[in-house]
Amino acid sequence: MVATRSYFGAAILIVAAMAVAGWSWHARRGEPATAREARAAVAAGRYEDASAALARWAAAAPDEPEALVTEGRILIARGAVVEAREALKKAIARGVPGPGPALLRALIAAKTGRGAEAVPALHREFAEGRGPDRQVDEALAKVYLEAFDLGRATAVLDRWARDFPDDPKPYLWRAEAHARDGGDPGAVLHDYQEALDRDPKLARARLGLADALRQAHRSIEAAAAYDAYLAAEPNDASAHFGAGRSLLDQGDEEAAIRHLTRASELNPGNAEPLKELAEAAQRRGDWPGALALLDRATALDPNDVPVRYSRGVVLARLGRTEEARAEQAAAGRLRDDLKSLNAARSRLVADPHDRDSQLAIARWMFDHAHEDEGARWAGRILDERPGDSEASRLLADYHERRGETGLANFHRLQVTPEAAR
Repeated sequence: MVATRSYFGAAILIVAAMAVAGWSWHARRGEPATAREARAAVAAGRYEDASAALARWAAAAPDEPEALVTEGRILIARGAVVEAREALKKAIARGVPGPGPALLRALIAAKTGRGAEAVPALHREFAEGRGPDRQVDEALAKVYLEAFDLGRATAVLDRWARDFPDDPKPYLWRAEAHARDGGDPGAVLHDYQEALDRDPKLARARLGLADALRQAHRSIEAAAAYDAYLAAEPNDASAHFGAGRSLLDQGDEEAAIRHLTRASELNPGNAEPLKELAEAAQRRGDWPGALALLDRATALDPNDVPVRYSRGVVLARLGRTEEARAEQAAAGRLRDDLKSLNAARSRLVADPHDRDSQLAIARWMFDHAHEDEGARWAGRILDERPGDSEASRLLADYHERRGETGLANFHRLQVTPEAAR
């Protein structure tokens, strides 16, 4: 009796699996080989090959509606969002069966920053798809990384690296994710090196490796890595800044100042090189010079706690006592504010969908003159929770400040009376 029940149970499972896959078998029976070639090329990330196979498919079956989904996936891979949406509309109008249209819609949503909308279909394809799919892996990893969901992102990146062992991108993204999270420096270095083993000319990996070496206090190796990178990219401000920091670690202040000065010239809107140059001036006892540099840094980023603190120290050295006290008090207030931001970020690492933490970060960004970043965080909340009243209020105020009345009114309509008070 037990054996009979087991037999019938297995049979039921087989029938159910056949039913789930039935649309695929019937839809694909008798289709041209070029259709399979086009889909396989898209899944492998070979979009030029996919385009060629799609053209042959269209020639063999000019009215095949399923080709629209493959066309849309090629278009979204090339960044042609408008054209991909048109392909999706046509596919839906033609009644394309199966998960293809939903997956294309999810890929478009991921490309345009609507991660919460994209996740269900992407995760379903990732978990239940017919085989490895580079485009799905990349889109799902991107959505999770943008949401600070580093655990799920790492799981996707790990499988992406296994499924496509010659692709440097999963190693690059994993290194950047771990570096952002303050992860194991050895793992970060390993992943950057793995990316470079696959593409020695990958600029982001070469610069990332140099930065990781510096942060691991391997300053001699870091300096060599920066030199090699700058030989190919001599006008990269970030590389000059990193090289300057690395040389400071080695005690070569003269060479460091040259790099830091060049970094400031190449990116005059970045306060970080000015901060390092000001510290060098303080070490030389050049207090007026240090103050001039710190004044410029403060104008660029008035919320930088170390800059404000250093400025207070320099003002005190120059005998400007009252100004020094005011600056130290401002630095203390900013330090407390920064603690609240870091606490919210830490909570998001543990729970990437914590609305209160997302909202705290959005408010902090708006309150500290990082308007566009604040708008991105508020938009992320609305992506996960359409109609969220407080996020809508933040975005309404943001668009009103920018003179975008239509968008401001749209978001204002979502605000409840309680949130408006």
